[in-house]
Order: sequence, then structure tokens, then C-alpha cells
Amino acid sequence: MGLGIVVIFYLLVSGALFVCAAVVCWIVGLLLRGRHRWLRPWLMAAPVLVGAAPTALLVAGLLWANLAPPSVRFHDVFDAWPGQGVRDLKAHSVGTNDAEWIDLAFAADEATSASLVRPPFRKIEDAREIANVLPLAGDGPPPWWTAHRCPNREVHLARHLRAWDEVIVTRCWTDGRVYVQARWID
Repeated sequence: MGLGIVVIFYLLVSGALFVCAAVVCWIVGLLLRGRHRWLRPWLMAAPVLVGAAPTALLVAGLLWANLAPPSVRFHDVFDAWPGQGVRDLKAHSVGTNDAEWIDLAFAADEATSASLVRPPFRKIEDAREIANVLPLAGDGPPPWWTAHRCPNREVHLARHLRAWDEVIVTRCWTDGRVYVQARWID
């Protein structure tokens, strides 16, 4: 579902909630008449707040998908928080309502990087297959994500890993870093 359709849907829901809240607040205002004048500004603001809530939640979700801290993005991909074996963690993410891409890069000790590529990851041996998966199709990786230029690397791929369609972990022996790309598309 495209972002435009989702925005239209949220605006329709917001409008319906606004109308319902306005009717309820109008009835409460009629029942209270002159009493409790301090409540009148709240009755006037309630429909706006109720109507804006769904759109505000959509915007907050999209902002979080694009601006979450690197440790949260690491957790989203590996379902574990980065331990002491992970240093200099960088993350970049692009998220919409129907797709998300995450790029990670970090330095890791041997035990940590080996623990990340256990099954269901499989090692990719064929150079043509590596060329097809690095980098994943999308907006392209940020400038600090250089796995595709690493001459001495080991590439692991997992498909359908939790919410992700593909997760690619590249261990670059040349610079000692681990590069990760993850994506899901609705």
C-alpha cells in the first residue's frame, strides 16, 4: 500500500474521529450549560486532539523508523542488544509504511562477529551471487558503508529472518568491520 493511500486513510479516520468527538463534546456542553465554565476550553480542544491523534501516530512511527538510535536498529535486525564486542556502531535507515532498509557498520571481535552469522545465515561462496546482493537494491548505502569495496570479505545471507525479507552480513577482513544490510518490503 502506497504512502499516499495510507495518508488519505489516516486523514479520513482523523476526520471521522474529529466529527464524533465534536458531537460528544457539543452534547456534554449542552448538558453542562452554564456550569463548569473551566471545562469549556477543554471541550473545544478535545475534538482537535482526538482527530489529530491518528495522523500524529503515523508521523511519529515514520520518524522513529528513520531516526532511531544505532543500538535500536542493531536490536531490530539481530533481536539482541549490541554487547561489549560491538564498537563504533553506525546505522542508517529508511522506513516507510510499506518498506524499510537498515544499513549497519561496526567493529566487532571475532566471537561477536561469528555469533551473528549462525544459522539461518548461509555463507555465499559464488562471486556472482555476492555481486547481486551487495548492496541490496534500494536507495543505496551511506558513504561509510563500504562492504562492496572490501577485497577480502565473507558474505552471509539470511532470508525471512523474523520481520526481514533479507539480511546480509559482510565480514570484511581488510578493515575488521562487519557490515549489515536488512530490508523488508510489504
